[in-house]
Amino acid sequence: MGESLVPVRTTTARLNPDQDDHGHIVEANYESCVSFIEDISSPAQALDILKSSPSQEALSNVLRWLQGSKGNRDGFNINSQTPQAAKIIYALVNDVLPDHWSSIRNGANRRVRKTRDLVIFSLSNVAGISAVITRMRSLIGQKDNKEEQNQVRLAGRARLLEEALSILESILVPDNFVWSSWSRLTALVPTTTHRALIWKELVALLAGGRVLSVASEADDAVTKEASTTRERSWLSDGSKYSFWIGRNLDHFLSKSKARNVDTEKAWAQMLERALTIGHVDQVVEATYGRLVHGDSQSVTTDHGFTLVLKSSTRRVVLYSLLRVLTQIYLCTRSGVRGEEANVRIGGVAALLHELIRSDDDLANIVREWLSSDGVLQDIQIRRAVIASLAGDIENLKTALSDSLSAFGDKIHIKHTPILHQEGITENLLLLAGYVQRKDPQYLAQVSQSSLYLNAISNRIAASSPRASVLGMYVGTAVSQLVDPVDKRLNFGLEELETAEGRRYLGLTKVQDRVGSVEDLKSRTITTGATKMPAQQISAARQVKPLSSDNQATKGSKIVSIEEIESESEFEDGDLPTYAKPDSDASDSDEDPTVINRDKPTAPVSAFDLTPLLTSNVHTDRATRYVSDLISGLRDTENYDRHTLAVTHASSLIRRKAFFGTEVTDNIQELASILTGLSDKWNFENFQELRLQAMIAVLVAQPLEMGQWFSRTYFNGDYSISQRAAVLTALGLGARELAGYGNEDAALTKSNQAPKDAAFPSKQLPPKLHALYASKAMAPLTAASQRLEQSIIRPMALDAADALTGPKALKIRTFSSRMEVEKKRTKPIPNALAKVVADGFFLPLTGRWSMHVQGFGTSTPLLLPPLLPLFLRTLSLILHASGPSTLPLSLLTSEFLSLILSLRTRATHDLLTLEALLFAFLTVLEVNGDRESQRRLARENGREMLEMNAFVEGVFERVRGDGEEEGKVRMLAAGCVGRVRECVEREERVLMGELAGFT
Repeated sequence: MGESLVPVRTTTARLNPDQDDHGHIVEANYESCVSFIEDISSPAQALDILKSSPSQEALSNVLRWLQGSKGNRDGFNINSQTPQAAKIIYALVNDVLPDHWSSIRNGANRRVRKTRDLVIFSLSNVAGISAVITRMRSLIGQKDNKEEQNQVRLAGRARLLEEALSILESILVPDNFVWSSWSRLTALVPTTTHRALIWKELVALLAGGRVLSVASEADDAVTKEASTTRERSWLSDGSKYSFWIGRNLDHFLSKSKARNVDTEKAWAQMLERALTIGHVDQVVEATYGRLVHGDSQSVTTDHGFTLVLKSSTRRVVLYSLLRVLTQIYLCTRSGVRGEEANVRIGGVAALLHELIRSDDDLANIVREWLSSDGVLQDIQIRRAVIASLAGDIENLKTALSDSLSAFGDKIHIKHTPILHQEGITENLLLLAGYVQRKDPQYLAQVSQSSLYLNAISNRIAASSPRASVLGMYVGTAVSQLVDPVDKRLNFGLEELETAEGRRYLGLTKVQDRVGSVEDLKSRTITTGATKMPAQQISAARQVKPLSSDNQATKGSKIVSIEEIESESEFEDGDLPTYAKPDSDASDSDEDPTVINRDKPTAPVSAFDLTPLLTSNVHTDRATRYVSDLISGLRDTENYDRHTLAVTHASSLIRRKAFFGTEVTDNIQELASILTGLSDKWNFENFQELRLQAMIAVLVAQPLEMGQWFSRTYFNGDYSISQRAAVLTALGLGARELAGYGNEDAALTKSNQAPKDAAFPSKQLPPKLHALYASKAMAPLTAASQRLEQSIIRPMALDAADALTGPKALKIRTFSSRMEVEKKRTKPIPNALAKVVADGFFLPLTGRWSMHVQGFGTSTPLLLPPLLPLFLRTLSLILHASGPSTLPLSLLTSEFLSLILSLRTRATHDLLTLEALLFAFLTVLEVNGDRESQRRLARENGREMLEMNAFVEGVFERVRGDGEEEGKVRMLAAGCVGRVRECVEREERVLMGELAGFT
């Protein structure tokens, strides 16, 4: 027994100067203490006092002296950024605050709060932030020995990390921190070179990601070692942290009244480095917050500071500013129409006009935006941009010429995503209308130029029907502007008389006025603004009162209860008697004060809605259920309410999707909440339940939400797992619209277990089964592999049958008509075919092309976890649309172009290569009939041959006997077999491509 008692540590407790030997608090002799502190004559003496475990009163007086007051005659200041000041700060962080911070962080009296403010002010500099970060890194990097690993030590380290994180939050929480740091530097550091070096270090700490990375590691360590759930720090959230930097830069701008080269350069350094964190839109929105929200007085100041930025940085800032303005004011999907939309467009146009009217560089960047990133933006922001350029006719002419060149380029027509081509067409028609009103003679000359005539000819001769129709739209619209009535161009096609055709032809008549910047005030669309860190911290510190069933607001009502004895109570002897019900589990606790009586009830979707739909219930009563669902999904602090909302979200959305407009009115908010939802409580089947709800949202409004999810995947601020959930919802939602919902139900666990499931007694308990069983495949991957097997199996059977001998020597078994009818699959309605092009496929491929062009190989969407999933999603969507889809040729061309662009990247990763080969095999499967193969050989012959050469090379490159290698070679064999079948049938059509292919 004595051998097992091993001493862990022997420490000597520090006695507080305000306590006696028995630990009783005694009255401190403040006069002697103050006089002792006032006798400090040097920083070295102050450092010795800090190392000797001072009391709070002594600490407060030392800090007053270090900040240049309280008898400080030698002019020393702790913010002077000297080596002696760094030593003092190091001692303050590592020796003093571990003993005092827990008692002063939430000071109850004025004296304690004053001490806390002195501590924070002393650390509000480069040396203070560096010291706190260094301490956090040392705590994170501690490796305990096995003998010392125990809960007490882990809890102690977590407490120290949490205190250090709290100190850093308190230092950085003010919105004027950056400006105050610069002001102190200019006042205390007279040398320009020394000041520039210190500022460079501060920029590296704040905007270079050091604070963000260390705070994230510390927050993760504290969360893992905490026994209860806790709210994560805003310092570890990249979006909130970027917003904080932007607000500091905005405050910097508001305080910089006079122009100063050093001040403008310091601001530019901080902004340029902050843009590299990864949350550009948050930084720009907060930095130009006053300008974005309609403050006309800030235009001059903000534009003056923008001139200091590099040309590449100005382009990034302006592109981001246009995205922010679109999200806040101009979004067609927000429902803003009519005169209100015109006022918003005029306000944004006025803001852009003020920025570019005297800046040719910004005007050039705006024109470039129209033909690059702006093509995929909402048409309302493009209308505002063109209206801002309308003040200078030369800008309009240049933009028209650029758009016309891109519109008629053959390579652009053949290889650019159709979504991009539609945006170019809209821009061209808008610009043509403005030029016609400004200079009709110039537009007439353009309509007779070779550039215009070649563009229309190339469009009409394009192999893509959609590209050809766009050329007809432009030709008809321009002819209506410049030609007489009897000589106008008329193609006589039905597409020109449709609603879409009339919309395109009407773009030449759009004329937006340049309004006032003040029109943007109080007109924001977005409601979920980023929460201020200061508000978040103060809200976290406040203790929420317990709910008392709204007794404070609802008066108590006394109801009299009268017991009536009925004579027939004992006469009905045939009535069955029931045993007493079991006691409620919630009432089993001995302490009645801990029983939770305020339990949420299941939403209406958990029961039958027939009584609600058939009865004369007021609309407002039914509307509140979706709002309750949204509130429950947002309320992550209430476990019962949150889990109940997640559990019943899918059923509620599906039942209410076609009853009233409550789902339609809140569908984007629902999708946004579900996409960003995290499993805070770690309850069972969370991912499956969230996925079911996302699919329900997509199926409720396929066209609108397909575009929303596609846009969110590329532009949203989401993690890799959340983006994967978006792709899974798109793929499985498309299959459900096509009629494959019952087949995929088991993948999302939306029905009962399959019949062939293992008997429960043959499995381990759930927790052990999760540890030892193989990891379950993702629903999208499982669906794609099942489709892959259905494509490969017939080919394998045909190959095996061919090896057994010629068909003439085989005996054929004839089946009865009844057996044939049983095996024949019944036709199912395919609702996906109507919206697959505009709602699913083209938004994904178009935004993919623009995203890769903008970010190159640095985008995380090219990483192996997401790229194979993206290819499989497109493959499932294309297969679900079916071979009878009208825009199949357009979808095939788009998909083949994307597949060919990823060949090089696929050679370095087997998962990507497998997904790429599956995508190519899906294209060949969907285009498997004779007519589709002929069209494929005629329109995409060269792409087919290039891909066939790549697939044949896979056999030489991929070697090994592993499972992944075997799958890759199997898919490659299937692709080669399908291509050869197509070549044998359409050899004459492919002869020209074969002759030119090397």
